[in-house]
Amino acid sequence: MPKPTDSAARRHNAWRNAAAVLVACTCLYEPAIAFAQSTATTPVLQRRTDSRVATALRQNQAETEAVAGTDDAATTDQDGVTTQTVTPPVFNAGDAITDEPDEASSPYEQQLNPYEPTIDGGDVDPSAATNLTPGIRLGTMVLRPTISQTLNTEKQNSSGNSDRRNYMTTGIRGTLNSDWSRHSLTVTGDGAWERNFGGDKSGEEPRASIDADLQLDLAKDTTVNITGGYNFSREDTDDPNALNDASVQSGVHEFSGGVAVARDLGRIRGLAAIELQRNVYSAAKAVDGSSIDLSARDRTGGDVRLRAGYELSPALIPFLEVSSGLTRYDQKFDDTGYQRSSRTYGAKIGTELDLGEKMRGELALGYLRKSYDDQRLDAINGLSVDGDLSWSPQRGTDVSLGLRTTIEDFAGGSQGGWVSHRLTAGLTHQLRNNLVARLTGQITRRNFPSGDTRDVTEYFTAAGLTWSLNRYLDVTGDISYQTTPVYDTGTWRIGAGIAFKR
Repeated sequence: MPKPTDSAARRHNAWRNAAAVLVACTCLYEPAIAFAQSTATTPVLQRRTDSRVATALRQNQAETEAVAGTDDAATTDQDGVTTQTVTPPVFNAGDAITDEPDEASSPYEQQLNPYEPTIDGGDVDPSAATNLTPGIRLGTMVLRPTISQTLNTEKQNSSGNSDRRNYMTTGIRGTLNSDWSRHSLTVTGDGAWERNFGGDKSGEEPRASIDADLQLDLAKDTTVNITGGYNFSREDTDDPNALNDASVQSGVHEFSGGVAVARDLGRIRGLAAIELQRNVYSAAKAVDGSSIDLSARDRTGGDVRLRAGYELSPALIPFLEVSSGLTRYDQKFDDTGYQRSSRTYGAKIGTELDLGEKMRGELALGYLRKSYDDQRLDAINGLSVDGDLSWSPQRGTDVSLGLRTTIEDFAGGSQGGWVSHRLTAGLTHQLRNNLVARLTGQITRRNFPSGDTRDVTEYFTAAGLTWSLNRYLDVTGDISYQTTPVYDTGTWRIGAGIAFKR
């Protein structure tokens, strides 16, 4: 018959062996739990253990961190109970190790209504990443260029006569964005060169433009925008200042620059801006091949704008704006003997609208007046409607609307100028992930103060498709029509081509 002391010793040994087995199983089970978790949700596991095995757990925890590189931690409360937090690795066993994403692959054109991540962390619609290119990193800047080549045909109808030309257009455009932590710089460029088939240069309309915007965040509520730009275009044959006896119209060089300071004082929004512009006209080419000097139209202008707004809500900010401008021609008298230097005054009242990702923009009504140095030229004045609006009714669909009123000068004669009202509209819709449709329209109304000159309304509409074979290559197709009923003119243009992006 065994002794009682022997039975107690055996029972004590049995409990000690069971505790050792429990500790060993716990150490083996610990890594299995960590590697069994899904990387999509990255859960955190907590386990409460008795203080007698806390030392073994902490030792096992240190070994696991040294091998797997986890950030697990264990803490002991006042009751001697240990709570261990186990964070699983960010990848599953057997997953391929990928490089960090390149910052240059981020989109450079902000969508008005972008795709948002799903609540459970799943993937968004793949169309959100359509047409994104990595770009070319230049230090702290990212350049994203596009080169296009299109074949086009154009047919012009004027008073029963028609003229057709076939031509090739080479375009280049690009965006240069800064990658700074505080300030920002954006430079955009666009240019197109046309070449007719057959050697005839009539009708060719090259164009080029570049604009830069440097935004400086001087303080929490103060920003400064410094802008500069250059634009070249051929004067349109339907322009009131176009020459009737010219085979090639004048080329217009426009240089611009400005500084704008915006300041927020509580609910009050203040803005002060100065803008400068220089216009230079190259010589036109007559039908007989001679050169027509148009340097008398060269001029320099400047404008000062002051705006004050009040924030009724973050979505609605009414404002009042006043402006004054001065235009000086290089030559005191034009070719017809008139002094066309002038002063411009304006005032308008409107509101800024910001409804987040759905709609934003502004709309204003006002009054414009331009008076000339020559007393023989009557002052031009009229009501103005200005604004721009961007609306995204659903993801993948964007609608834009623009209104602008300006006073333009005649190149010569006994009239000072006219009032121009312009309405532009655009619609883009994503038919598929890689197929985008475009529709644009424009109406220009020119009101002449003299009854001897009829008012003119010009209409323009265009439609196009862009098929993205991949994010580096697009196939495009466009068709447009422009007409001026008063002059009985109409122009059709059809083109198709490809665009290479980087």
